[in-house]
Amino acid sequence: MKIEQLLTEAAAENLLAGMGLDAAGRAERLAFIDLGEADAALLRELAPVIEPHADSIVDGFYDNVARQPELRALIERVGSSMERLKQTQRAYLMELFKGDFGVDYFERRLRIGLVHQKIGLTPRWYLGSYSVYLRLIAPRVFRAWWWRPRHALRALMAVDKALSLDAQLAIDTYIEGLTGNLRAMSLSKDELERRVGDYQALIARVAKGDLTERVAIAGDDDLARLGASLNEMVDSLALMTGKVTETSTAILTSVEQVRGAIAAQSAGASQQAASISQTTTTLEEIKATSRQNLEKATALKEIAERARAEGDGGLAAVETAVTAMRDTRARMEGIAGHILELNERLQQIGEITESVGELAQQSKMLALNASIEAAKAGEAGRGFAVVAEEVKDMADQSRQATSQVQRILEDIRLAASRAVRAVEEGNEGAERGAGLADRAGEVLGNLNRVIHDTTLAAQQIVAAVRQEAAGIEQIRAAMTDINQVTAQSVVATRQTEAATDHLTDYASQLQGMVHRFRVENLHFDFEMARAVHQTWVARMDAFLAGREDIDEREAVSHHHCELGRWYDGDGLKRYGHIAEMQILEAPHRELHELIRDTLARRKRGEDIDNAAVLARVHELSSHIVDLLYALEAKARAIGEGYRS
Repeated sequence: MKIEQLLTEAAAENLLAGMGLDAAGRAERLAFIDLGEADAALLRELAPVIEPHADSIVDGFYDNVARQPELRALIERVGSSMERLKQTQRAYLMELFKGDFGVDYFERRLRIGLVHQKIGLTPRWYLGSYSVYLRLIAPRVFRAWWWRPRHALRALMAVDKALSLDAQLAIDTYIEGLTGNLRAMSLSKDELERRVGDYQALIARVAKGDLTERVAIAGDDDLARLGASLNEMVDSLALMTGKVTETSTAILTSVEQVRGAIAAQSAGASQQAASISQTTTTLEEIKATSRQNLEKATALKEIAERARAEGDGGLAAVETAVTAMRDTRARMEGIAGHILELNERLQQIGEITESVGELAQQSKMLALNASIEAAKAGEAGRGFAVVAEEVKDMADQSRQATSQVQRILEDIRLAASRAVRAVEEGNEGAERGAGLADRAGEVLGNLNRVIHDTTLAAQQIVAAVRQEAAGIEQIRAAMTDINQVTAQSVVATRQTEAATDHLTDYASQLQGMVHRFRVENLHFDFEMARAVHQTWVARMDAFLAGREDIDEREAVSHHHCELGRWYDGDGLKRYGHIAEMQILEAPHRELHELIRDTLARRKRGEDIDNAAVLARVHELSSHIVDLLYALEAKARAIGEGYRS
């Protein structure tokens, strides 16, 4: 029969009335999976997130279908194709996000189950399809709301509830269709009642969450095929439960890794904030020192400017002194020349006075001879004697005057000689003074150049210190901005850390929902056990830091946790001979006792060494995880009783 005809026939039936699914029954089903208005609101909020990706999600869904030869053959048998089914499937997908779980929704979902039953699509295929949908939707939800992980997880759980409702309704109509077929079978009443009773008992156990039982299959009639289909349905539910368990375990493991990364990031950010604060304080001190250096450099520049001005004045004064000394030297040389000329004139006068002296001496001798001759002449020569006497006196006076003049000339010559020597000495002193003045001029010139260089250097220092002060101010402003950003990062990290705590809670809730189903043939989950015990490290860290409360009911003994129940039962039975199994109980017991004791002490208000407790919890948890890894490896080698 073509699928279009089947859809038309299904649309003509009132399945809700036929199955007795009234308002109370619908409400009961919604309440059982805890699908309420809050979930409907989340689905409606999720609609614009999924809408752009609807085609790619449907494509991914049918890519998975195309890999199954049986499903491809079934689609061909009912006269349809992948492309035609994709259009219908897209409408089905988007209806999930309308958030309207009224009469029409129930009726349409029941029709889907009826069509599946009529075309021979067993529950193992379409129940698995719900898991495929969840796997395709989940990454897009988390990418869209990566900054709101808790909100994203709640929305994803709402999607899971809606898919669970669809699965229930599809199974109901599948069973209803099979039951209708049973009525047409030619079986005895007792046989029919027995088989239907077995099937009803199985369905009742499944409704209570027990997925460990299966119905016995006898014969090859339609009723036997119904039993096989029911067994396949329970197998699919068990498989889906296992997948959800694995997913929740992966979430717990990922959250634990994220928590560790966030803790490291938080510690690094806090340390960075402290370092930046210290750096900012140091920059303030450097800024103050730079300001003082600027003031000192400015003062040095002013002193250098004054020294340069004084040096220029001193150099000019020395040059003036050198010029004056050179002028004095020239005048002294002129005076020395005049004195030498005067000495020559004195020499000439001396020679003249010497001649006058000699003449006076000769005159005296002549006067003496005349006196003698006059004496000889007697009275006649008396007058001549008087004249001779006068001449003699005049000659004596001339000789005396000449002698006096010569003495005066000698004194003048001596004074002139002393003056010449003094002039020569003065000239030599002036020469030395001029040399010293020249040397002083050179020194002052060099000093002036040094002062000029110092002034230029002081100006450059002032400019450099000002530039340094501006650079320090820019660095200080940048460090202030970095400090603010780091503070915001610390706050955001703490918020993310709180969000991961909520993610852990939600993953635990998801596991709690799955654990309502009791499943056989699902062996011990080592990965789950490791994740749970790693999670306790983060939870105790948050508890000791005051960020999270832990209910005392969660701190069970080491016999009552999942690992303990497995250890005391199937674990010891299978692996009691393995050394790691024998060692495991001691650290496992100590970890649980330490957690319970810490909670009790905190409740009593006792002081707790948080660092020591957390270090011991981490040590015990790591030891347990290492033992579980080793135990899993040996269980894998044995080849039974484990699930990695």
